[in-house]
Amino acid sequence: MNKRLLKKIVFSLMASLSLLLVTVTHAAAQQLPFYWDNINVIIDVQTNGDMLVTETQKYVFTADYNTERYRYIPLDKVDEIKDVTVAENNQIIPSSTGIENNQLWIRWQHQLKAPESHTFVIKYRVRGGLQLDGENTLVYWKAIAAGRKAPINAGKVTVKLPEALSGKVLSFMNFGTAAVRRQVDPKTFEFVASQAIQPEQELEVQIAFPQAILNIPQPGWQQGGKQSQSASGETTISVDDIMEEGSFMERILWFFTFLPLFSIFLTLTIILPIRLIIGWINDRRCPECKQLKIKRTYKVLIRATTSSSGKQAVTKHCGNCSYHKEYEAVIPVIGGDGGGGGG
Repeated sequence: MNKRLLKKIVFSLMASLSLLLVTVTHAAAQQLPFYWDNINVIIDVQTNGDMLVTETQKYVFTADYNTERYRYIPLDKVDEIKDVTVAENNQIIPSSTGIENNQLWIRWQHQLKAPESHTFVIKYRVRGGLQLDGENTLVYWKAIAAGRKAPINAGKVTVKLPEALSGKVLSFMNFGTAAVRRQVDPKTFEFVASQAIQPEQELEVQIAFPQAILNIPQPGWQQGGKQSQSASGETTISVDDIMEEGSFMERILWFFTFLPLFSIFLTLTIILPIRLIIGWINDRRCPECKQLKIKRTYKVLIRATTSSSGKQAVTKHCGNCSYHKEYEAVIPVIGGDGGGGGG
């Protein structure tokens, strides 16, 4: 087989699969009965290097769902996160925190009678969060993290710097989802997502200024060498390298790359959509009257963590007939990949 043709086929199929994965992931996310109308994050940098972070998250629930919310924050590039509070309607509500898999988790519960919205304000202090980079200091924060199960319609991050840094910023930029960035005044910077932020997408911001101005010492985590992984020493193999091995390697590449990808293609385009449709129908069909009138309510009995499953009470009630059932169900282990997130 012609090498150029084989490479074109492989790369075209991989590009198509990537697009399909994004589409299917988005479609699956729409099955959840909630989404974020907006998440607004304010990072208030103090003269001692601490960051006072305020996250305002507006949830919209379209149907009944469990009443426990959570937020995970990676701890690999901070010394400490403290002074955590959660509020709704200007009132502090009970919350709990803990550390698991090098992440700080924040959990809280609330009343829910869908359809309705809830706006929660999460506040915390980050110590050792500013990074030293040569002669510069960086505000480098994953303000809107990945690891979510639902999209965010609108996202905004605002960074406020001390008066001493007014007009002294060297650069400001963002990573992850596309955003419009602007300087509001000499010490305030704003990053607004250009579009809805899909599950597993994030918005990370970075602002650089001369280290000598605040003279903040290097954080403990950086002194300990917990730097982000470097690409040095890694070995990469390109398709061109493989092709040079001759026709035998071409056949191996064809078999182990093209055919499995084609199988995934068929699964994503046929099997998975059918399963999603069947699952949606089965979840809502009443076993007695056969109408799609089943409504579920949930109550958390035992909370799930990133290492153990939980338990919840489920009530199924048909809006068309007298069918009613109550039972307990397992809450799956919460996925924690180090990317933070919430739900």
